[in-house]
Amino acid sequence: MSTDQLVRIPFLIEFHHLDVENLVIFFISVLAAITVNAEAQAVMATALGDIQKDSKERFHFNPFQHLDISGLLCFAVAGFGWPRRVFVEPRRFKYPGLYLILTRFAGPFANLLLAGIAGSIVSVMQSMGVEDQVFKKLLVINLMVFVFSFLPVPPLAGASLFSAFLPKGRNAWGTVSARVFPYLFVLALIILKINHVEILDRFFYPLVRSLFSFITK
Repeated sequence: MSTDQLVRIPFLIEFHHLDVENLVIFFISVLAAITVNAEAQAVMATALGDIQKDSKERFHFNPFQHLDISGLLCFAVAGFGWPRRVFVEPRRFKYPGLYLILTRFAGPFANLLLAGIAGSIVSVMQSMGVEDQVFKKLLVINLMVFVFSFLPVPPLAGASLFSAFLPKGRNAWGTVSARVFPYLFVLALIILKINHVEILDRFFYPLVRSLFSFITK
């Protein structure tokens, strides 16, 4: 479904008809989204007490170091994804469960902030009679990350609502889920797409479209 003439929700790569301009905009938007998401988590974790000796491991602002293969595949398949997991040591938090949740959700709310900035630029340009697709697509990608981050599936932020309160001794489970679940999740999305099961289009994309319209109008 078209939101307007310049952008679709979700904004996806059309593999059957590759367009260099759209491909560049897509990749730049993804890099911006994952960088903002990961760095926001790093800032929140540090502010809440998880201070790392080598801060460059977190605060490098290099988008390519934030790329995650499964997350990138998810962007290509469904229009949303995730950065490489930001290492957090919950034992350094005063309130481990709560602070871990705050840290993980700092990422998607940073995406919402970036979406708001992009939307403001779009609104200003529209008031000047200028139609732009770059900031609209940046807006869409970040809104997609924000909305889908609430799903309780690793490695999305929503999973922290449950993993933060698992009993001690969950390290093995956490390690396995962090490595396996992202690929299983992408595989599930691919299967749904192949079989034309429109769960995302029915429940999630309409919310993104509503947020898009609210921000740009």
